[in-house]
Amino acid sequence: MTEVTENEVQTISLNDKEYNVADLSEKAKYLVAQAQDMQRQQSEARARADQIEVGLQGFTRLLQEELENPAPVEAVS
Repeated sequence: MTEVTENEVQTISLNDKEYNVADLSEKAKYLVAQAQDMQRQQSEARARADQIEVGLQGFTRLLQEELENPAPVEAVS
């Protein structure tokens, strides 16, 4: 949604139209900030979901190995 580079005017692109952030109303600036925060949270959530998926696959593999080759159980006296 927003691309910012050093020494450039901050702009946003929405529906194929460019807007200069400095020219936006305070409400529009607030909404831009909220949308940017939602994009950041979405990216973090995707990364977290990927981590969970890899962890689940690992634990599932370890469980499968344990079920196929169980460790000997020591007798309790």
